[in-house]
Amino acid sequence: MAIGGIDYQVREKTGTLRQLAVLPALQSCGLGTFLVRAAEQRIRRRGLHSAELAVEEDNHRARALYEPLGYVAHGRQPQAWDEEGADGSIRRHEMMGVLKRKGL
Repeated sequence: MAIGGIDYQVREKTGTLRQLAVLPALQSCGLGTFLVRAAEQRIRRRGLHSAELAVEEDNHRARALYEPLGYVAHGRQPQAWDEEGADGSIRRHEMMGVLKRKGL
């Protein structure tokens, strides 16, 4: 299973890919690449010409996905979101994100 979404409000004329994830058992099967390319198509269909995302600095696996797809680092920015645990508890996740952008 893969999940993710696109936010069209973060930056003008840019689709921001958010919360992209593939279950560990399904990683390295091409689902991440498929998800990113599908998101890029949706962004293009809206008439936008760039995609952006943030990835944790130490997430080498994610960086190995995005860089060959043409995403280039252009800054750093703190990121935060809430995660729901298996027991229903909410945990705040905070990280320093490397911002990556790609022209479409």
